[in-house]
Amino acid sequence: MKTFSPWLAVLLVAALAPAVLPKFLLLQLSVALCFALAILGLNLLLGFAGQVCLAQGALFAVGAYTTAILSAKAGWHPLATLLPAACAAALAGLAIGLPALRLGGLQLAIVTFGVAVLVPQLILKFDRLTQGVTGISFDAPAPPSWLQVAPDVWLYAICVATVALCIGLAMRVLRGDTGRSLRAMRDNELIARSMGIDLVRLRLGAFALSSAFAGLGGGLYAILNGYVSPQSFLAAKSIEILIGAIVGGIASLPGALLGALFVVFVPEWTADLSPALGGLIYGACLVGMMLVARDGLAGLAARGFARWCKVFFPIRPVAATTHPQETTP
Repeated sequence: MKTFSPWLAVLLVAALAPAVLPKFLLLQLSVALCFALAILGLNLLLGFAGQVCLAQGALFAVGAYTTAILSAKAGWHPLATLLPAACAAALAGLAIGLPALRLGGLQLAIVTFGVAVLVPQLILKFDRLTQGVTGISFDAPAPPSWLQVAPDVWLYAICVATVALCIGLAMRVLRGDTGRSLRAMRDNELIARSMGIDLVRLRLGAFALSSAFAGLGGGLYAILNGYVSPQSFLAAKSIEILIGAIVGGIASLPGALLGALFVVFVPEWTADLSPALGGLIYGACLVGMMLVARDGLAGLAARGFARWCKVFFPIRPVAATTHPQETTP
């Protein structure tokens, strides 16, 4: 029960959010949950598998455009497009993962970032399908007739359920043999290969799962906005997702949520403080975060909780008990 109590607390806060947050903040929180999926995928790939990828924004765009095209042009229900969006992004992730079989480190980072730069140009190039710079608009799904809730609450509930499902899947993967294999590949590929781990299959599988999460987040993002355009998925989006992963905690599942909240809310708050110096304040926040919490917000929270427990619930030493020696008659 101790393992799941933090997640139960998170679910409780998520359930209470629609009752206390205004509509605009609830929409922002839903957007943060979409980014949390992309950051979660990057955490699995970079933090647990040790594979560099700077193309999460491009995979996010693949999922968003899959949802938009199937909804607006094929007449699909938007929610029915989420699985195809994840599958399309997973296939794209497999293609991106192929260079990872031979490249690594900075070379792989450059290749994947090149994909992030290329995807918006491809969207503009195939304008018959993507509508080019005009973008694609479609109607967001309405709540079912038997559920008397506002549309924004309905979309928020979908985002919460999807993120909870993906976090559960990630926990299941990391706790099994696959999780141990991923960590072994991250720490030492030579030792992992000597243990009989199929690195090719494992590496491609990690790219596919990470990309599927990003595509699922992109599909939800498209549903929330009811509109997609190339300007929403520039290369800077991949950097933004990477910042969220590092700030939240690159090898932490809760860090995906904290990093998403950071990249969605902090830039807007800094801009509200000073429209002219918003970027400067945001950059200072990033520098300060890395100085204070090198292992991310999740690590900082874990250390703070441990200190709190140490202060309020100190462990008292157990008095040693002596047993009388047995005597033989």
